Amino acid sequence: MDGSRAALKAAYWAVDEALDRELPLGLLCAVDSGSPGANAAAAAETAVRSAMAAIEALDRPPKLEAEIVHRRPVTALLEASRSAAVICLGSIGFHHEPGSRVGSTATAVATSAHCPVAIVPRTFTARTGHAGLVLAVVDGSSAGDGVLELGAAEARLRGLPLRVFALPQHRPAAPGESDVPSDPPLPTAVDRWLSRCRQEHPDLDVDSVGYHEGLLNCFERLQRSGSAIQLAVVAPRRPGPLDVLLAPAGRAVVESAGSAVLVCDRTWWL
Repeated sequence: MDGSRAALKAAYWAVDEALDRELPLGLLCAVDSGSPGANAAAAAETAVRSAMAAIEALDRPPKLEAEIVHRRPVTALLEASRSAAVICLGSIGFHHEPGSRVGSTATAVATSAHCPVAIVPRTFTARTGHAGLVLAVVDGSSAGDGVLELGAAEARLRGLPLRVFALPQHRPAAPGESDVPSDPPLPTAVDRWLSRCRQEHPDLDVDSVGYHEGLLNCFERLQRSGSAIQLAVVAPRRPGPLDVLLAPAGRAVVESAGSAVLVCDRTWWL
């Protein structure tokens, strides 16, 4: 919590996560040691108290815990990620330039945390029951299995369909030609995982989507067809799909869709 509207949106999003997992919801506010003492401490108290009051006013508030720590936000969040089930962050904070990519704190935490990190769009309103789907995005890297397993777990937790989007792998270009996708792009590995997933979780509606279109085009097509993406699951690996969704163009599409981006923790694939 930093007192921003985006942080409060992330707290609202985290309510259902805490209830689904039957866990308390922790509100963490980090006061940078370089900030003016009394003013920073008062702002932190206000941010936490306001968020607690807003959440307690909901029909089904989870158990709440709150903590104010005196260290850099990224350091505090990475420490918290060692014991948290998931870290939930707003897509931007107070010190953010319009039209730029997702905030630096969210980016740093998402790529280094010890647990999954959810980046919540400012357009989030409320989870609409069993409407929409979970999208797992893989790119042929070693992180793929972790993304797929986390995507399946999140889809089953929410009672939503799981769709898998595979970015094509690229092979090095031969002399005199430009880079081209490998043939086939990824379907063999993904199809093998889909078959195993259907056997292990017959209750889960799981399928692949859009091997031959760009990730943002896939987002927009699903949105137009009425299949809203509640959650997009990606790896922390960079460069990769995370960079596509954090860049200005990706952020605009994600905000328009109202989708949260869930970054799996590094232990899934290291």
